[in-house]
Amino acid sequence: MTIRAHKPEFNFREKLKELDYSHVPYEKMPAGSVIQVVEGFSITQVESSFSSDTSLGLSASISPKFSNSKILVMVNLTGCGSRDTATHWKSILKRDSTNLAAFSSYTGWNIESGGEFYPSGMYLDSPNTTSSITYAMYGFRKGGTANCYAIHNDSQNPRQRATIVLMEISQ
Repeated sequence: MTIRAHKPEFNFREKLKELDYSHVPYEKMPAGSVIQVVEGFSITQVESSFSSDTSLGLSASISPKFSNSKILVMVNLTGCGSRDTATHWKSILKRDSTNLAAFSSYTGWNIESGGEFYPSGMYLDSPNTTSSITYAMYGFRKGGTANCYAIHNDSQNPRQRATIVLMEISQ
């Protein structure tokens, strides 16, 4: 008895052309790879005469591809204030409504002679979700009477940007 096996014919060259070599599947990327990057920015000046957490209007949202991914958050703010040695500024990074980090503290910046300040920082978060999450900056002034502005814009430099960058890092 003779057994014959038949395979459908295919063109090997055509099959190679179908492969997408410009994209590595996310699940095949090695640990530490950047999966996606999201940026948020604002050029809207916010006066910080408030004494409780107030949104600075700077945020970005990301939907992680994997629940075990880390999110690297990088924030760059610019601000200014007038002379008042009793004024202290604090900026807070939040994930949704959870406080994650303070990039400057009550004692971190004291408006002594006025001028600009740059409360910037980075934070590595483990949100453990694939749902959309929002990272946002909040701030407040404690004490003093100085005018203090977050995301400062003035006539000499009217287009300063505050930025928040989110990078999903594979694990």
